[in-house]
Amino acid sequence: MLIFEEALILGIIQGISEWLPISSEGMTSLVMINFFGKSLAEALPISIWLHIGTMFAAIVFLRKDIYGILRNIPRYAKRESLEKNVNATTTFLIISTILTGIIGLPLILFAVGFTDFSGKAATAFIGVLLIVTGFLQRKAAGREEVLKRIGIIDSFIVGIVQGFSALPGISRSGITVSALLLRKFDAERALRLSFLMSIPAVFAAEVGLLLMDMIVFDVNSLAAIVSSFVFGLLTISALFRVAKKIDFSWFCIVLGVLSIAVFFV
Repeated sequence: MLIFEEALILGIIQGISEWLPISSEGMTSLVMINFFGKSLAEALPISIWLHIGTMFAAIVFLRKDIYGILRNIPRYAKRESLEKNVNATTTFLIISTILTGIIGLPLILFAVGFTDFSGKAATAFIGVLLIVTGFLQRKAAGREEVLKRIGIIDSFIVGIVQGFSALPGISRSGITVSALLLRKFDAERALRLSFLMSIPAVFAAEVGLLLMDMIVFDVNSLAAIVSSFVFGLLTISALFRVAKKIDFSWFCIVLGVLSIAVFFV
């Protein structure tokens, strides 16, 4: 799978890039394909595996939100709760997670099916998806924001688009935040909802990886998770603020163009 040094490097990249709309999956896949000699089929499961660390970092960062949702679940199930905002968020997470799985699982299986897809071709493929991510962010930038409660339609839209982030190069946070901004949510709430919805989606993806025996669980794979968690926890607060203020769309577009250019060199 990975040697120890590779695991640490990938964990650091995942821990930092997860909180920015630049596709952490794309970043780690590009590194593995171009520097560690992996094919896309080999890199993609590892990239998904690295999300375990940042998932736990997100749980720590959003612990108050998560506690409120979990505390409300028994009353939510009995339809007795008066906490309308928490109810709306719980419904949003349930629907979006289900739709993410329906869309994302076939895409993962499709991508890992290309066992010989590596090197320049895989890099160019990721580059195209990075450009798509960048243009989606450009479209969402500058949208008028309004205070609104999240609804069923929002849950369907954001759950579907999160499913497409199973492909390396499509930024999960970038595409979900862009969708929420297009739905006129303010930037801070869009980011918080995006991070919240990542937790059940990542958990489901990791269970799927283990059930399909796509990951070798060893000391190095554990080191990658620990590295991802530590650097994710150290950077999430600062990068949460950065992601609200800085437009990363051009970064995605330029990196995408450079990745495609590699194919012709």
